[in-house]
Amino acid sequence: MTWLWSPLDWYRKASEGSALCGWVGLLTLGMLALALVGMLVDQRQILGINAWSKPAKFLISSVLYLWTFGWLLTLVEVPQPSKEWAGGVAAAMIFFENVAISGQALRGVRSHYNTTTAFNGMVFSVMGLMIVINTLVICLVLWWFFTNARPLPAAALWGCRLGLFLAVLASLEGGYMAQYGSHAVGVRDGGPGLPFLNWSKEAGDLRISHFIGLHGMQVLPWAGFLLSELGAGAGIWVVALFHYGAFLLTFLQAVARKPLLF
Repeated sequence: MTWLWSPLDWYRKASEGSALCGWVGLLTLGMLALALVGMLVDQRQILGINAWSKPAKFLISSVLYLWTFGWLLTLVEVPQPSKEWAGGVAAAMIFFENVAISGQALRGVRSHYNTTTAFNGMVFSVMGLMIVINTLVICLVLWWFFTNARPLPAAALWGCRLGLFLAVLASLEGGYMAQYGSHAVGVRDGGPGLPFLNWSKEAGDLRISHFIGLHGMQVLPWAGFLLSELGAGAGIWVVALFHYGAFLLTFLQAVARKPLLF
């Protein structure tokens, strides 16, 4: 797992599973650089924060997602065209979602929960459809890990399965947010928040559990491999217990209208 700390090696690993996951990950890094420049030169604000803050956060998360997804595809024994198809669909959905988010930032309007005009409502609806498609692809790869996984240490195998399943749960929680029409619970979206993450300091925030759940797709597989290398494979269940517990508790905390730091 030493390759994990080298962006170039991580890109190569992802590309072995899906060329598009690798290439779109690189393209996303380029988009991230532009978003960071935007934060410096464009002082417009949306809901009290820099207009390019949200695109930057999503772009960082997307690079992690795409390169992890490509790597996970190398760990299942299915025909390479099937892997390329799954990775290509995931990469396309993530890319166009980021285009939508960045495009709305360029216009100076919200990307999420924005139904103020027919166009804004259409953008939000299309983003939701892309997330649904991406979630179905995650479910497919999760199925492959139960039926066609390569021979792996038990902790690594279960880390991959549990991480993907948690990402599915986080996507469903994202659907709950979309139906609720807001990420803040108890106050309007916006207001005082934690630095960069902008999670509410005043009330519940559904983005916290969403973040924890989605990034279980990185944490739990990596933990499974690292614990296997250390000869402590059983520890994956402890890590999973804490990660799933954090996902559930932060969701319940948000629903109860309590901020993370209360």
